[in-house]
Amino acid sequence: MKYKFIGLLIAILCSSAAFAQITVKGTVKDKTAIPIPGVNVFVKGTQTSVSTDFDGKFAIVVPNKEAQIEFSFIGFATQTIKVDQKTTFDVVLLEDNQALEEVVVVGYATVKKKDVTSSISSVKGKELQTMTVGNVTESLQGKVSGVQITGAGGPGAQPRVLIRGISTVNLSTDPLYVVDGIPMGTSINFLSNNEIESMDVLKDASASAIYGSRASNGVILITTKKGKAGKTKFTVDMSTGYQIMEKPYNMANAENYATIMNTAYTNSGYSEYLPNAEQYRGKTTDWWKAGINKASSITNTSIGVTGGSEKNTYAISLNYYNSDSFYDIGGWERVTARIANDFKFTDKFSAGITLNPRYETWGSPGNWADFVKIDPITPIYKPASQLNGTENEYSIYARSPSYVWNPVATVSRFDDNTDQYNLNTNGYLQYEPIKGLIIRTQGSIEVGNRVQSIFRPDFVIDAAHEKAEINSIERRATTNSDWTWQTTATYSKAFAEKHNTSLMVGSTMEEYNGNDVWGYGEGVPNNSESMRELNAATKNRNSGGNRWSNSLLSYISRFSYNFDSKYYLTASFRRDGSSKFMANNKWANFPAASVSWRISNEDFMTNANSVFNNLTFRAGWGKVGNQNLPASVYQSNIGQGYYVIDGQVVDTSYPSTMANRDIRWETVEDISFGLDFGLFQNKISGSLEYYQKKTNDMLFLKQFPTYSGFPGYSTIWTNVGSMQSSGIDLLLSYKDTKGDFSYGVDVTFTTVDVEMLSLSTKGEKLYGASNRTITIEGDEPGYFYGYVADGLFQNQTQLNAHTDEHGTKLQPYAQLGDTRFKDVNGDGKLDDKDRTKIGSPWADYNVGLNLNFAYKNFDLVANFYSSIGNDLVNQNISDLYNGTSLTNKVSGLNNMAWHGEGTSNYVPRLSRDDNNENFTKFSSFYVEDGSFVRMKNLQLGYSLYNKFGLDKLRISLSGQNLWTWTKYTGVDPEVGGGVLGSGFGGWNYPVQPTILMGLNVAF
Repeated sequence: MKYKFIGLLIAILCSSAAFAQITVKGTVKDKTAIPIPGVNVFVKGTQTSVSTDFDGKFAIVVPNKEAQIEFSFIGFATQTIKVDQKTTFDVVLLEDNQALEEVVVVGYATVKKKDVTSSISSVKGKELQTMTVGNVTESLQGKVSGVQITGAGGPGAQPRVLIRGISTVNLSTDPLYVVDGIPMGTSINFLSNNEIESMDVLKDASASAIYGSRASNGVILITTKKGKAGKTKFTVDMSTGYQIMEKPYNMANAENYATIMNTAYTNSGYSEYLPNAEQYRGKTTDWWKAGINKASSITNTSIGVTGGSEKNTYAISLNYYNSDSFYDIGGWERVTARIANDFKFTDKFSAGITLNPRYETWGSPGNWADFVKIDPITPIYKPASQLNGTENEYSIYARSPSYVWNPVATVSRFDDNTDQYNLNTNGYLQYEPIKGLIIRTQGSIEVGNRVQSIFRPDFVIDAAHEKAEINSIERRATTNSDWTWQTTATYSKAFAEKHNTSLMVGSTMEEYNGNDVWGYGEGVPNNSESMRELNAATKNRNSGGNRWSNSLLSYISRFSYNFDSKYYLTASFRRDGSSKFMANNKWANFPAASVSWRISNEDFMTNANSVFNNLTFRAGWGKVGNQNLPASVYQSNIGQGYYVIDGQVVDTSYPSTMANRDIRWETVEDISFGLDFGLFQNKISGSLEYYQKKTNDMLFLKQFPTYSGFPGYSTIWTNVGSMQSSGIDLLLSYKDTKGDFSYGVDVTFTTVDVEMLSLSTKGEKLYGASNRTITIEGDEPGYFYGYVADGLFQNQTQLNAHTDEHGTKLQPYAQLGDTRFKDVNGDGKLDDKDRTKIGSPWADYNVGLNLNFAYKNFDLVANFYSSIGNDLVNQNISDLYNGTSLTNKVSGLNNMAWHGEGTSNYVPRLSRDDNNENFTKFSSFYVEDGSFVRMKNLQLGYSLYNKFGLDKLRISLSGQNLWTWTKYTGVDPEVGGGVLGSGFGGWNYPVQPTILMGLNVAF
């Protein structure tokens, strides 16, 4: 009976619940009464949701009359309604202009995105936080059109950043970073991803000219997180995982190595190097396993607190980042804090201060390639029979006949560590005496100290080749104290409702000071940790030091005008005076102007508003400069050396750097045209831009003319000529929502074409990378310059045919299987005149693909990046394929190398002598296609809201650099370098695959 009663009670409760439920119907339209299909209709606090049909209609069941229904759709503002007593609704969604109303940071000001007239790309901090990296610029890769970022492996390594190609051939190509209005130089290793609110990239001169002489490589403006009025909020962001280091090549084992070397020796007419190769079977020394860890840990943790009142807001963060090296020692560790406090004393007067202390420590052995190159037959340690008991702990290792120093021993001796401490203080005062006039003064002081300590223990592994008979200690301390101060006055006024103007004037002062002292000594009594101090050195003590200073004084102004939010004009002017130049050339002017036309705001576009939400044309012109050269180029410097006279070593002095009092600023003149668009309620949006920038008076460190009588190694800074970069940038975005499912696709596309227009003298050639690159007029700078490897000599007929018109062999030492070098100029000789262009390190285009998906509480992010059309020099080819050295080779080289007609047309025959210079001539044999596509990031997350007393709880699993497609056979296709030495890959520290778990908490 009781079970019947329970069943009846359940039925009553269910029927009551069903009775309480309400079905709500309606239609969703835009402001022009056009139905909107696909609108997400969601009952707040439940999992119930539907989408509007083709006619904009919906029907949804809500639990009661207190329920709230949320309507959301891409391009429209989200709207929420309460059911109450109604069951039918006609909902009108208004266009969401939030994206256009967003504030974009420009030089010394902020403007609404819709009012921007220059080429500026913005990335929100939350888009950067999906990756765990030491340098936040790596998170930008593929997300901003016109910006090429080449990743750099290794703890604390800084990526190479190129904004719209290159504008200089001998100076740094890094952009200027400005953090919270203060120029911070060309590195932001000190910033954590989690501290950043937004990054704004100034890509053209009309945007960056306000930074004048430091802006020729572009400017990246970074805004850090600030406090907001309201209750105190806490955030904890953590990610931890492992970086994976795979052996880059399958190297020969001991038996295969013996076979390869025996073949090289016998091919050159010698007896076998290691007779009876079978005796080494099963006796391979696994150097890689002995010294390299397959996985190294990485950790990133941030704790943040924000809050405040209307009068005072604050933001505090503590950040820790650690990336271990793949050795048992070394890595990079960083601890930073940021304390920001903003005060609003009255409606007219406000102030703020930010403190940013940080500590970094780093140091890792750099010999990981030796674990690949050393031969596999040498044991790690000397056999007991070779030890006499007097050896110290660093002398018990075996020596390799390959002349590669024992890498395990090298790591054991490693003691080279750097500690850096910095404190940056940034404060401002702002006063608005009358409506529209804002006077702001802002100053920053940074002090820092870097200490590098190096100890080299004494050891004897081989008395002739691998030893240090006396230990040594070295310590260098570098101190910097920099300050900046800038004051601006900005007046904004609207006239007759349609005329909007703004005028800003101001000045800036910057000074950078530094000094270093160093000490060196030898003969520390022993190698123990406690004795590794300079005072313990007993011999050859030495010391030195230096100091430097440079300053910059600037005057700035900017005028902005727009009529009826349709026609815009912005003009800026900056005048810089630098201590790095002499009086005649100390000052330079940097003007800029840009205009834009918001076509979508015109009356004739009214009927097209359902298609075009935004259509804006932009054009800009400007000049920027580059003064990123040593502070004393106008001075002649004396170098120190020695010379042996009558058997005695005599200290000498010589002119090392010659003064050039006529040196001028390096300047870049830039023009750009752009079209911004938003279609179909901003489902589709993006921009298309064309740019062209010309660099004049390029600064270059050249050898002083030998006819002057000065030594041939004396150098002088001079202005050498001009170059031009041009190309297009494309950003294309698509976003949509289907019920509980939302997704977005962003594509960035960049092209760069660089040409050297002129040099200081007609026909001049600038060489780089040990004469393996050349720069001449009419071609791109720094292209690969060498011989053309035209296959291998396959038979005697081909060998006999490679002659001049008189039958003289062009390559007299060549044998079958050797490389055939092309007589490019056809003069019947093979000499330096046959060197030609054999490749280019500059990509034809770069592409980024960024995907994001969300379904209910799940989210997925995927980022890809590619470089297409560039070449790379694989310098490892000589180590891996060359039989002249005793280093290890790739497994199976004896079969890969030419060993009979048709067996190979790429890898030359194995030879101990290489008389034909197959490997010593720099040729196209080393040049490979450097194009690649890389999955930068793949992250899956799950979020809970208002659970467990938390506002948000998110867990995630990430993989970074998991997959790379490339034809390049080197270690890693992301290869940087200076302009005249770019694209030379070798044993560069690879960008490592990384697996991470993440946790984000907010409460």
